[in-house]
Amino acid sequence: MALQTLRKGASGWIAKIFLVVLTLSFLVWGIADVFRGFGASSVASVGGTDISANEFRARYLEQVQQIGRRTGRGLSPEQARALGVDRQVLNQMIADATLEAEGKRLGLAVSNAQVADAIAANPAYRRPGAAAFDPAYFNQLLRQNSLTEARFVQLERARMLRDQMIQSLGTGLAVPAVLVDAVHRYESEARDATYILVTAEAAGEQPAPTEDQLRAFYDAHKITFRAPEYRKVSVLALTPEALAAHVAVSAEDARAFYDREQVSFGTPERREVRQIVFPTPEDAAAASDKIKAGASFDDIAAARGLKPTDTDLGLVAKSAILDPKIAEVAFLIVPGGTSAPIEGRFGFALVNVPRAEPASRKPFDEVKSEIETELALAKARRELLDQHDAVEDERASGSTLGEIAKKLSLPLSVIDAVDRSGRDPAGNPVEIPGRAEVVSGAFAAPVGVETDTIQLPGNGGFVWFQTDAVIPARDRTFEEARAEVEARFKQEALAKAVEAKAQALFDQAKAGTLLAQVAGGADLPLKVAEGLRRGRATPPFSVEAITEVFSAKDGGVGLAPAAEAPDRVVFQVSKITVPPEGPQDQQIAAQLSAQMENDLLVQYLGALQQQFGVTVNQRVLSQSVGAGAGS
Repeated sequence: MALQTLRKGASGWIAKIFLVVLTLSFLVWGIADVFRGFGASSVASVGGTDISANEFRARYLEQVQQIGRRTGRGLSPEQARALGVDRQVLNQMIADATLEAEGKRLGLAVSNAQVADAIAANPAYRRPGAAAFDPAYFNQLLRQNSLTEARFVQLERARMLRDQMIQSLGTGLAVPAVLVDAVHRYESEARDATYILVTAEAAGEQPAPTEDQLRAFYDAHKITFRAPEYRKVSVLALTPEALAAHVAVSAEDARAFYDREQVSFGTPERREVRQIVFPTPEDAAAASDKIKAGASFDDIAAARGLKPTDTDLGLVAKSAILDPKIAEVAFLIVPGGTSAPIEGRFGFALVNVPRAEPASRKPFDEVKSEIETELALAKARRELLDQHDAVEDERASGSTLGEIAKKLSLPLSVIDAVDRSGRDPAGNPVEIPGRAEVVSGAFAAPVGVETDTIQLPGNGGFVWFQTDAVIPARDRTFEEARAEVEARFKQEALAKAVEAKAQALFDQAKAGTLLAQVAGGADLPLKVAEGLRRGRATPPFSVEAITEVFSAKDGGVGLAPAAEAPDRVVFQVSKITVPPEGPQDQQIAAQLSAQMENDLLVQYLGALQQQFGVTVNQRVLSQSVGAGAGS
């Protein structure tokens, strides 16, 4: 936390822009990646100035920890490298060193007084809630981060110098008004369009293909109809369900479970319960006396200004009533009666029960099979680990899966052919536990080689498998692929028919015929789409169709694929709306200005790095992030 305070204190809006640039820019990696001129403790060098491995490692670990805190889980070294954290951190340190080297070349400096004033004025270095700089608190922060005052002043001086250089490079760049207007128009422009949706129905029914057409289509697309590579796989699945099939449950055990778990096989008694709560026992006793004298429960409630919803607890089971005293009395009194005063959790109450529904219970014979299944599964789950160990012992002794299944009376599934997607030659999914892992493992493992055990999630069991054979991919004959060939032929023929129909309508509109007349002549409805926005699919307009709409002029016509294939859209732009200038233009200008500043800084850093020369010691870098030297 203390280090974050120091980091926060050393950051401002310039540093934020700088961080964006450093995160996105990897210019240095295209400049040099060599291994000369280093000490064993240097990870990189800029213009002869070394970046120590220790300092890099500290910054790298800090960044990894920050990412872990933001995501709520730690990053492994492999994950951090995959995200490029090592490159981002080193790139930032190289950029810092580049600016410092240029500052030295230009003879720039920051005085001790300027550094001291900046530290004293920074609220991050004050105690929480304090109005003035506290040297003791500041020294405490330094000690917590193993920094001396001299070292921190040196770091702060370098940071201030870099900030001044960035400011002098160009901040608050003015964005040309024409650029702001162009971006504003691009992002906020909306268009309306009238259109004709040409669907498969509009294209009409297509003639059935002839035998010659199908064979010609097959010959032209033979590779499309190839049979994929398959694997023959033996699978031994040890699951509670598989074990339960061999577990016997006695009638006595089933009956005992039925008697013990009565609530599971029926519904408990439910009663309609109403209550009135009084602040004192005297008020409750007085109301009870009135009921005994002939007043009704409703009369008492009305006299106290209570509505039915204020007193009604509903038709509930005993367990649903929060106050145990109220629940006990409510299920003891005779339905239709009212209780004597009860001292409950929230005061003194009278309870009225207008009616009751008796408990119900399914007969034993009706739920017997359900109970037997549940008991068998429970026993199977208890035996699961013992059976797992038995299978592993047999595997260790060299037994095959078939031999193990036979010896332990476990089911062995032999899949004659499964492709990489987990389907059989008929295209149906193969139903086996852990299918995705089994299939991927079967295609990765050599034939006959023992594979790792798969543990199913949620204590669902274990799966062992073995690849028995490889069935190579091959060309299917026309007869084998005939059904698929015919389906594909019809699909393409229909798409061509829809395209031809839409093209004919588009040609009419392009020739000057009003789109309404074109639609009427084709007996198709003319529809209107309003408020279309760039880059946003709005069915039936696909993203591609939206692009065409925004490429056309006002009144221009176009033809594009619809959101659903093989439909097509013939459209005409009927209205173009550009909102007037507003606050969003200021945001656009600010964003463009920041991007221009970033681009300028990236180019400036690239030029300086080319001038000074940058070298990276990949071996030390890899060691610093926990990777091998050759990673």
